[in-house]
Amino acid sequence: MTDITTLREILADGKLLLDQEEELVERDMARLLLSRAKYDVIEVVTGVRRSGKSKLLLWVGRQLGKEGKKVHYINFEDDRFMPGERDLQNIITLIDLDNSVLLVDEPQNMPNWEKWVRRMHDRGIKVYVTGSNSKLLGSEFATALTGRKKEHEVFPFSFPEFLKGRKTGSLPSDQSIRMFEDYMMNGGFPYSVVSGDQSVLSDYRSDIIERDILTRHRIRDASAFKNLYRFVMSNPGLYISQKSIKGFIDISHVTLRKYLDYLAEAYSVIPLEKFSHSQKEQMLNPRKFYPVDNGLLIRKTDKGKLLESCIVQHIKRQTGNVFYWKDPHAREVDFYLPEKNLAIQVAYELNAGNIAREERALESAIETFDAEPLIVSLYSEAKSKYPTMRATEFVENIRSIVL
Repeated sequence: MTDITTLREILADGKLLLDQEEELVERDMARLLLSRAKYDVIEVVTGVRRSGKSKLLLWVGRQLGKEGKKVHYINFEDDRFMPGERDLQNIITLIDLDNSVLLVDEPQNMPNWEKWVRRMHDRGIKVYVTGSNSKLLGSEFATALTGRKKEHEVFPFSFPEFLKGRKTGSLPSDQSIRMFEDYMMNGGFPYSVVSGDQSVLSDYRSDIIERDILTRHRIRDASAFKNLYRFVMSNPGLYISQKSIKGFIDISHVTLRKYLDYLAEAYSVIPLEKFSHSQKEQMLNPRKFYPVDNGLLIRKTDKGKLLESCIVQHIKRQTGNVFYWKDPHAREVDFYLPEKNLAIQVAYELNAGNIAREERALESAIETFDAEPLIVSLYSEAKSKYPTMRATEFVENIRSIVL
């Protein structure tokens, strides 16, 4: 258990953070989360480690403080915590809960935190909770907070947020493309974008592996898991199956699926299933895996796959209902959105050498689903018979396209 003096220090440090005047990039989700302060539900903010969840929470807290709310920020990953049964109850005795907002950062290591959050909510306190693992929304939490929570997933910077972080205004088309190339190669983790320090990205990969997966799931064969992680983060958009990893990692089918699920739980990858009206067929086909942000990638040589990754990241910000699709002749559509009946092909450069292949896959989707076709590219030297869009335009107008 954490002693009372230390708890007071932790709470005082949270107050200092809220009182700081710091220049933060206003996230795309910031105003939405702020507006939700009036709703009688717990706001659950999840996402990959270092995606900016804590800063987003602090931004919301500072705005609510200016509106007269008593805001309390508690970071439960503070290394001064010695998690014990009475810590949460003791915190209640140390803060003024009248007209309060409670910002709870990474509480999943505290015993019975779900019930505590529920009690705070039942007392009329507005609660925001963050976490870096989807188990935060697991069965115990879901049971404790049935009908009382709204979930929000935070990604690293989108391309428009990346431009804000770099403090660029409106750019001519050629400069926008060059900035997108930078974004495509180095990703959008907020600190890395704002500071220009890309050396931290290897630390982020290590933290995800060690803190969010190996320790949390008590994996004994750490070497096998790390090899799989390196394989996935070196081959974005690849089908991951026992066949594809043969000769690289020797693990069973059950272990492979479990490890891949751990990666998804830590929000480090975006898994895509093959679209099918048959649930059985959907489950039997291998999944493709993309990084949640290109900054996590270890190998960055295939620019087509880097662009694919950026496009699916932006789609995923708006909708979880995205798949890949392949016909019986192995003609593959990169992304299929069934709710919009939209089939998307992605090509780094659309030219005479690849345009026929991209169009054949779309033709098959049109014949099968009567799908709306779209080709997204960063550079184009050939004109397609199907609608095309530049990648920079696509990500800047993503909501109107996929929703």
